[in-house]
Amino acid sequence: MATKQADYVLGHTSAEQQRLIRQARVLAPLTERFLRDAGISSGMHVLDIGCGMGDVTMIAAQLVGSTGKVTSIDLDQASIGTAQKRAAAFGFENTSFVHADIAEYKAPNPFDAIIGRLVLQFVSDPIAIIKRLCGMLRPGGILALQEPTWKLWLTYTAHLPLRLAATTVARDAFQAGGASTEMEQQLYQGFIAAGLREPQLRVELPVGNSPEFRSLLPDLLAALMPNIMSKSLSVGHLGDLNTLKDRLEQELDSQNSFACYVALIGAFGRR
Repeated sequence: MATKQADYVLGHTSAEQQRLIRQARVLAPLTERFLRDAGISSGMHVLDIGCGMGDVTMIAAQLVGSTGKVTSIDLDQASIGTAQKRAAAFGFENTSFVHADIAEYKAPNPFDAIIGRLVLQFVSDPIAIIKRLCGMLRPGGILALQEPTWKLWLTYTAHLPLRLAATTVARDAFQAGGASTEMEQQLYQGFIAAGLREPQLRVELPVGNSPEFRSLLPDLLAALMPNIMSKSLSVGHLGDLNTLKDRLEQELDSQNSFACYVALIGAFGRR
């Protein structure tokens, strides 16, 4: 989690850390392509906000190479510790990790680029944070952010009644916890308010059928379950939760269908 301004509906357990790592493996190709297109390249000094388990940090570290460096911040100390150990284990010596809130972090020097994935959805005023981030960029520096938009996920799941119901419960749990599930307008408006030149937006919908990809939804729902219970959200229509994962699998098989996941709305622009 990147900031204390809003609730973090997923918690910080060791099980959640492992879920985030599995999720990151699926999202990695989309994020790497997005960062390349945004202009992240060799020699840059990059700030990764809300780094979590460090997966986006490591993508950026590979892109900037040994002549560049990535500074990563997160509000959760346990996440910082895990990310630091993982980066070291994978041999990324061009990374550093700082326990900090993006609403308060002060950069010692301007960055060539600032990046983040699935972070500002948890911030109460993302436009203000975008403007603040822009102030930490050098002239010509890049801001590149990926945030969620659930509409495509729901649309492409409409032919699968059980999966649609489970996805809707997950979406409702995020909203009940104060997270934003449709970030396209806030990203665009934030980039414009920050004075970034010609911001570019794109949407990518992760689609797959591997066992790991199929597991993303039930794993997410399980992580959200404490929040779902505390907010008294209805789950009775999902049936026995102990068999939900198997029934979601059976539905995909019976419909000969692929699974999909939350779409990423990406925005990038230059100061």
